[in-house]
Amino acid sequence: MISIEEIVALVVREVILELSIRGIQVDEELLSNNCSTQKSETSKRRLKIEKSKYKTQLLTEVDILEIALDIEEIEIPKKTIITPSAFDLIRQRKIKITKIN
Repeated sequence: MISIEEIVALVVREVILELSIRGIQVDEELLSNNCSTQKSETSKRRLKIEKSKYKTQLLTEVDILEIALDIEEIEIPKKTIITPSAFDLIRQRKIKITKIN
């Protein structure tokens, strides 16, 4: 079961992503006051995504949509496969990918 807060956070992320793709700037202070999701990740600007518990390590578009918009770098396991739609979104958001052991 998904909570209403999680639904709102997902919708907000989608809207902000679409606005940023269209070149519309969003006031980050206003966003941080109204959306408390992933605050610890937004303060770092770098995110380590752990996929070792999966048989096939796959980075999808949904994984990218779930991270904060100001993340500039993602660390992923070396064997992780990036789907084409995730790659497109990574390129649009100008996120650097670092593969680690």
